[in-house]
Amino acid sequence: MDVQNTKPTSTMRKRNGFTMVEILIMAAILSIVTAFGLMGITRARASVRLSGAAREYATYIEKARMNSIRSHADDESERSNVAIDEARTSYTVTMDLDGNGDMDTRTINLPDGVTFETVETIGFDWRGRTVSIVDGVTTTNAQVSIRLRNSSDSVSVDVTGSGDITIDSRVFDDSVPNVNLRVADLSSGATPTPTPEIADVPTNPDTGDTLPGADPTPPLTDGTAEATPTPFIDDGTPGSNPTPTPTPTPTPTPTPTPTPSPTPTPTTCTITTDPANVSLSLDGTATIKVSHNGNSSVTISATSSKPSDLQVTPGGVQTVGAGAAATFTLKSKRALGVYNVTFSAGCGSKTVPVIILL
Repeated sequence: MDVQNTKPTSTMRKRNGFTMVEILIMAAILSIVTAFGLMGITRARASVRLSGAAREYATYIEKARMNSIRSHADDESERSNVAIDEARTSYTVTMDLDGNGDMDTRTINLPDGVTFETVETIGFDWRGRTVSIVDGVTTTNAQVSIRLRNSSDSVSVDVTGSGDITIDSRVFDDSVPNVNLRVADLSSGATPTPTPEIADVPTNPDTGDTLPGADPTPPLTDGTAEATPTPFIDDGTPGSNPTPTPTPTPTPTPTPTPTPSPTPTPTTCTITTDPANVSLSLDGTATIKVSHNGNSSVTISATSSKPSDLQVTPGGVQTVGAGAAATFTLKSKRALGVYNVTFSAGCGSKTVPVIILL
């Protein structure tokens, strides 16, 4: 019997194993997938550390607010506060931590890779309203936005003027104004004293005339002293009582109208900003120096055209002396657009355009 030799084909050889090229391709694919997986895990861990640090910071701010309300903090030494350190990698909490009535201090370090963007101290008064200190300038009822950042993301802790705390909020609430009571307003709105009623005078049921001998001016029903009665003259006719001659009323002397003093013309000044216009990225910050050419100190306030997307701190007024300058900080939220910030004083104003870009 003849044996027929068969020659192995390339398909049969491939079934016996993988070639070197195939092994290299598979190794490259596995390396890429592993690298992306490690990057995702690293980024997720960094995000968890950032969110945890923001929540812990917001928790200490809430504790400081409640401690100031509970202890009825009247002055600065009694207010609980949370202060960011100069290195921006830790913050100091000052409050009654052990419940013994004395102020304690504790330093909290941020996780590795997490830092603050700004250096700011947040305190609270006895009503739970904010007291913000930035570069030595104290502002009450201020809207505060503290941002924590790592290498790839950021989270903001927002505190409104009334003390409400949110994390990564997109809305800036309005500040709460100070309320000053005026005694004059309370007096003008008081309830007026009612007019006392006069007791009935006895009369004749047939004729309706006052009975002889009756007092036409009886005592008041509220118990006050009696009025002086008019003498009764009896001329023989029942019910006759002549009307007394009234006392003439003197003519009042008119009071001369005072001559008004001329109102002085208000002094004008020019407000200068450095820079004159600002460009910001999303979640970015910028500072503006504001000065004036007046000969005396003036108070300058800053107002944003849309506080929900662009915040200006300090939220109150700053007193700027002659030849000096004040610093305001702009903070943008997650919205693109063109906005304006107006710096106003009693002698003039200045508007700075602000553009928020990607």
